[in-house]
Amino acid sequence: MANSFAQLYLLDPSPRARRLFWHLLSVGSVRLDEPDRHQGMDKPGAHLFWVQSGKGELETPERSYSLKPGCCCWLVDMKKPRTYAPLPGTRIVNSGFRFGGPELEAWREELGGNSEFALDKRDFEFIRNGTQTLSRFARRRPTGYEWEIHTVITQVLGRLLKARRVFNLPEVDAPKPLARAVSLVMADPCRDWKVTELAQATGVSRSGLQRMFKSFQHESIHEFLLRMRLDRARQLLCDERLAIKEVSARLSFSSEFYFSRFFRKRMGMSPRQFRESIKV
Repeated sequence: MANSFAQLYLLDPSPRARRLFWHLLSVGSVRLDEPDRHQGMDKPGAHLFWVQSGKGELETPERSYSLKPGCCCWLVDMKKPRTYAPLPGTRIVNSGFRFGGPELEAWREELGGNSEFALDKRDFEFIRNGTQTLSRFARRRPTGYEWEIHTVITQVLGRLLKARRVFNLPEVDAPKPLARAVSLVMADPCRDWKVTELAQATGVSRSGLQRMFKSFQHESIHEFLLRMRLDRARQLLCDERLAIKEVSARLSFSSEFYFSRFFRKRMGMSPRQFRESIKV
């Protein structure tokens, strides 16, 4: 039998949802009797799913995963090639949802490269129930449903952070100069900050501030500043009203060429390709 996508609901998020919220692109279940192969960059967003019945494999550029029912789910980057395949002669049914949002790349980085999440029973049930709620919103689309979708997806992602034990990291009081430097950058992430001016603003030497970043942020000041500019660049590129040249100017690059070179080096694609990758 052929693969069936009859139980999959597709959505076209509003421009406001695309700019501001986690937005739902599809939700439901897929029945696979044969491999479902994707070349990458064919769909935007990320796909969170679990196995409802059957067994199979998920092939990604990094590794392959064994798919089977249980308290486990997989988060797949749709920009990359992937294959969902049932075991020979069998059928597999996957359930879940595909979503996007301005902060998706940052979340993926925080969650790490491993697509598989082993969950406790309570968290797995929460994610499965959350998906059922998203499915109801997709079918009925009540007033304000896009905000409700954003809320549900945020809660689901929180469970994935819990599975990665991100919340178990010890709380460490950062030195005041470091906290001040981070606050300054976060208040104006588009600015082309210099290490020297941050040191002057926080009242410590350049080398002293550098040591604080290494000790508490586990990265250099330069790496932190590049990461903040990249996060902001990805946020701005989600707003299709802005030309890439305007995004470049807002981020204080001297030209669109230098912005594109910066973005490609950090993301492996041009700003235009990134913008295409987040479109339905």
